Amino acid sequence: MGLPMTTWRRYVLAGLPAAVACALLPIGIGRDLVYCSIAATGTVAIIVGVRRHRPDRAIAWYLMAFGIASWVAGDGLYSWYEHVVAVAPFPSWADVLYLAAYPLFAAGLLILLRSKGPERWPTAVLDSAILTVALGLLSWVFLIEPTWAVNGTPLVERLIAVAYPIADGLLFAILIRLAMGAKLAQHNPALRLLAASVAALVAADILFELSTFVPVIAENDTAIDPIWLAAYVLWGAAALHPAMRTLSSPSTDRASVADGNPLIAFAAALLIGPAILLGEVLAAARPHVGAVVCASGFMVPLVLVRMTRLVHLLTNQTRRLGELADTDFVTGLANRRKFADAVGEHLATGADRAAAPTAGLLLIDLERFTEIEETLGHLTGDAILRAVGARLAALAGANALIARLSGDSFGVLDCSITSATSAVEAAARIRSGLELPLELIELSVSVEVSVGVVLLPDDGSETAVVLRRADVALSAAKERPGRTARYGVEMETGGNLAPSLIGELRGALDRGEIVLHYQPQVEVRTGRVLGVEALARWQHPEHGLLGPDSFIAAAERTGIIGPLTQYVLDRALAQCAIWRRAGLPLTVAVNLSVRNLLDPGLVDDVRAALSRHGLEANVLELEITEGTAMVDPRRSLQVLGTLADMGVLLSIDDYGTGHSSLAYLQRLPVRRLKIDRSFVTGLVDDEPSAAIVRSTIELARHLGLDVVAEGVEDDVTLLRLHAMACFAVQGFGLGRPVPPLLLPDLVDQIEARVPDVVRGLGVVDMAAGTARAVQSRPSQVLRA
Repeated sequence: MGLPMTTWRRYVLAGLPAAVACALLPIGIGRDLVYCSIAATGTVAIIVGVRRHRPDRAIAWYLMAFGIASWVAGDGLYSWYEHVVAVAPFPSWADVLYLAAYPLFAAGLLILLRSKGPERWPTAVLDSAILTVALGLLSWVFLIEPTWAVNGTPLVERLIAVAYPIADGLLFAILIRLAMGAKLAQHNPALRLLAASVAALVAADILFELSTFVPVIAENDTAIDPIWLAAYVLWGAAALHPAMRTLSSPSTDRASVADGNPLIAFAAALLIGPAILLGEVLAAARPHVGAVVCASGFMVPLVLVRMTRLVHLLTNQTRRLGELADTDFVTGLANRRKFADAVGEHLATGADRAAAPTAGLLLIDLERFTEIEETLGHLTGDAILRAVGARLAALAGANALIARLSGDSFGVLDCSITSATSAVEAAARIRSGLELPLELIELSVSVEVSVGVVLLPDDGSETAVVLRRADVALSAAKERPGRTARYGVEMETGGNLAPSLIGELRGALDRGEIVLHYQPQVEVRTGRVLGVEALARWQHPEHGLLGPDSFIAAAERTGIIGPLTQYVLDRALAQCAIWRRAGLPLTVAVNLSVRNLLDPGLVDDVRAALSRHGLEANVLELEITEGTAMVDPRRSLQVLGTLADMGVLLSIDDYGTGHSSLAYLQRLPVRRLKIDRSFVTGLVDDEPSAAIVRSTIELARHLGLDVVAEGVEDDVTLLRLHAMACFAVQGFGLGRPVPPLLLPDLVDQIEARVPDVVRGLGVVDMAAGTARAVQSRPSQVLRA
């Protein structure tokens, strides 16, 4: 078990104030004992942190712990010389201990830095070398050369004296590398603490070395002690921090992005030499021309190499970003942006757009891909998309541009297609090839596809027009047996609403062209009409009355489904209020889409609509599909729970066509299931369908749910559902959706006829697997 997250903070909050307090103590053996005790805690903290966090590079931390211990031993020996022997010799064994700490620090830090990945070292070494040469020049001018030039000083003393600034230069180079590592490690807290400790150590050393030449610093040299102590404390805190384990782990990621702009730092490094010479000339001091020239001779080539690498890196980044902007992340194919640009470039290659070379554009859509992905998972869905992309590339050939245009649609731009015939043949060939089984790692999957074909430039000379017409052709292909279609003008006004008309939908809401028809829901046991389902229609001024299949799916894709649902909800509740005031106590059901259920304003919209029309919440039924409820289960439970608490009746529409179970649906606050018509229409002649309906009704009853059967086309089906104790039914055999003015008469007709049917006034002949209802009065199957 690792240390609590607050341990390193407690150590810092205790250690740093202690370091400051130590400096305030009177000079003497007692103060030095406190100083060494605080410094020794750095070694202890590192050992504790290593034993608790078990880093991969433990040796690096132990080397640094030994380095601090060596330094503390040097401090203790120096204090003994100063207070016991009364003479502090120079050099002494304390200097040996001090200088021994530097290679220990450097070795430990370099091991950690090396673990972050050798691929970063060329750049890191260059950056460190440039700035280290600059610091070395400063150290030579102000520390090393004045120390070395002292007359009468023994050689050993001078060597020891200059060893300190040289060692600090080594630590400074590593500090630069640590600062770069802080970015590469995404601001690892342990790395920041480590960098701060090295910075404090170097700063304290430089101040101490300057005290030899600057009287003010020499008079207040005890103020340097807290900085050294802070370095020990921060070093220990870095080891105590849990992030030290990550810092010590090898890194496999490569730095592919430039870490900031180093130009300012390099410019400052190059200007240090001229600045030193200028200052020395102004101060009438001997200029260090040789040292500046020598340092510049090292720095200028290093900066040139570094700048060359930086330009190369930026060039690669620009190229890489361009590739990413034009590439689909999942499949590695071109994306919609790249595809549209390629279409535009092709259309622009002729003398004018109308004279562009002939080419075929195929728009390919995977059927029911969403269902496959929900069943097998998103990872398998991505694998399918990659497999489709690879096979499509093989089928289309090397000269074709393949792109993934959206979630489950692909595009092909093939310049080898020269006629409408060859375009349609290519579409059929590609469709057949894609529908062969796809062999994934753990399973084999088959997909169905539809292909829309556009011929350039015959079917359009503008990119936007071409892509829209390809979408029109794809919509037409979905309705054809071969699931391929080439664009034709007649498609714009065909049975399916053309995409060009989707832009009119929002205006249709404002103009009141969206109208509602209502289909009765009948209680099986009594034959009473309980309520109605509101179904949207578009009374288009040119194309006549359009069904929901023409615009609902497009409204969901384009985001208009929100305003459309609010419109339908308001109109349905307004009509419900009119009926109830006229003595017709009906409830009204409205369908919700995925976007509606995920809309944070849905609950407020429902509450406002009920209040606006003076209705109780229990007159409203909201229908959702199984897939809708499972897109975001957490959000669904929250929203549906709030609606249920309001008193709104919630139901699952088209039950049986999704992939959920009654056990899952029990978690949702629904009170009603609507069995899909695909099971109900086969109820009489298909025993498996009958078994599914019967078991669903029985299980739902045990779960406290009512069942409504959709698609009831005749009285025999109604009687079978009555025998199964189904709660309610709806379908063309009872009544088609009608405008609101016709609904009261339809209700009267249903309630006059259906009770006799369910009371057994008809005879059902099941012989030979057929069913026939013989009624005591003429049977009327309402087709209003």
